[in-house]
Amino acid sequence: MERVEIEEASRKLAELIALARSGEEIIIAQAGKAMVRLEAIEEEEEELKEEQEGNNSLMEEMLSAYEEEVN
Repeated sequence: MERVEIEEASRKLAELIALARSGEEIIIAQAGKAMVRLEAIEEEEEELKEEQEGNNSLMEEMLSAYEEEVN
C-alpha cells in the first residue's frame, strides 16, 4: 500500500493509476488524513478504457478546482 498526499498525487496521477492497475492499493491523504483509496476495478478492457478517459477528465477538473481553492 502506498500513501501519498493530495498535492503529490496531483503531480503523479498517471503513475499512481498505473500502480493501481498493477494491483497496488493507493491511499490519497490530505494533511496526513486518508481521504481516498485508489484501486483497480475488474472490468473488460474496453469498458475500463472508456471509463478511464472520462474519469481522467473529471479528475483533472477536480484537481483544478482543489488547487484554485487552496490558492
